[in-house]
Amino acid sequence: MELPKRIIVEDNALDRISYYIDQLGSFKSILLITGKKTFNLVGKAIEKELKEEGYRVKNIKVDECSESAVNSKTKASKLFKPDLILGIGGGKNIDMAKAVSFYLKKPWISIPTIPSHDGMASNRAVITKGKKKYPLLTRSSLAVIADLKVLSEAPARFFSAGCGDIISKTTSVLDWQIARDEKNEPYDSLAADLASSSAELMINISRNHKKNYKHSVKLLTKGLINCGIAMIVAKSSRPCSGSEHMYWNAIDKLYPNKALHGEKVALGTYIMSYLHGINYKKIKKALMNYNLPLSSKKIKIPPSVLVKALTIAHEARSDMRYTILGDGIDKEDAKKILKKLNVI
Repeated sequence: MELPKRIIVEDNALDRISYYIDQLGSFKSILLITGKKTFNLVGKAIEKELKEEGYRVKNIKVDECSESAVNSKTKASKLFKPDLILGIGGGKNIDMAKAVSFYLKKPWISIPTIPSHDGMASNRAVITKGKKKYPLLTRSSLAVIADLKVLSEAPARFFSAGCGDIISKTTSVLDWQIARDEKNEPYDSLAADLASSSAELMINISRNHKKNYKHSVKLLTKGLINCGIAMIVAKSSRPCSGSEHMYWNAIDKLYPNKALHGEKVALGTYIMSYLHGINYKKIKKALMNYNLPLSSKKIKIPPSVLVKALTIAHEARSDMRYTILGDGIDKEDAKKILKKLNVI
């Protein structure tokens, strides 16, 4: 099992980037994979510092993490011959770094700049191909370097989305337990506990998370990293992706829009917590404390799409992952459920 050698979550961590890299190995050529905004935010300063320390540095900017983009960025990166890759930014930048690292067989470091996703420490990249998405199993990061100052200054919507993604582990672990009990699927209690305890913590602090916002960002970031580690331990995304993520996949197929991943997953978690028969009102309250959209109107997705997505979500994954959705929900029942929950 390959896990990150260092996990750093502290104020101004990026001011010591060259020090941390020196501690992790002997590198000469470093490739930065960022986006345009991310490069201006922190990438330019990282590049400057590394060059001053004598490293060969090249930066590549990412617009999307599609299969064709991965191929072109890998070819461009290969010409540079990096010893180390830094994935800097949000989901697509870090996923691209994972993919390029995998194909070049070079180590990579995760440097998240928004606390919105659990991919910052996982060994799975999400690659798009046309309208479809598929996971690429990659190598684990050498380290995660999370600068609390940068993460705390990101728009609050990304913090909320991260909370939605992490609270979703409540239902994903329950789905995994169902698959264990009914389908004899392999189950790892350590991975499950890492994911579910992270979700429970964010639920418990939801009411007072604004009192010490930076501390809440720190707890969220550590929780998201723990969820990434849970997937590495489980050798599967099972502890972190269940029926709520399948619902997100179904929505994206029917109605691609600008709602963030964590926002759509939060809506799915609210619905699936009701289907699981747990305290869905408590889940709803926590999600609302983080200002997450739990209705058709707030998430700006038509009611008809949300209903249809619930009827096809059980088929959203090619591997037909077994969850509380079972063999599917018919249209009338889906409509009744969403009306009862005031989603539509």
